[in-house]
Amino acid sequence: MITLNGKQFAETTSEFTDSLFKQGGTCVGYAKRNKRSITLLNMQRIKIGVINRHGVLCCATKLADGRYWYSYATIPEIGEYVSYSKGVNECRTLLRL
Repeated sequence: MITLNGKQFAETTSEFTDSLFKQGGTCVGYAKRNKRSITLLNMQRIKIGVINRHGVLCCATKLADGRYWYSYATIPEIGEYVSYSKGVNECRTLLRL
């Protein structure tokens, strides 16, 4: 389970299902750990963001040709952080930088 700004992302389908019926809050999406990054997906398993290898949270927007545009925009499922340093520290902790 990955938590960003108080929102939870499940790493497996069973974690997501368990979050629906147990205390602790419902997951807003899925997370997939890669070798050097973490991919964030919404409930429909569509890519919404990435934490890159430098610990930066990036919003992913799908373009018409199927590629993705990455920006510093706020991801609606996560919301706005209270401070920039809190967001950076959370992301780097998840990547263990």
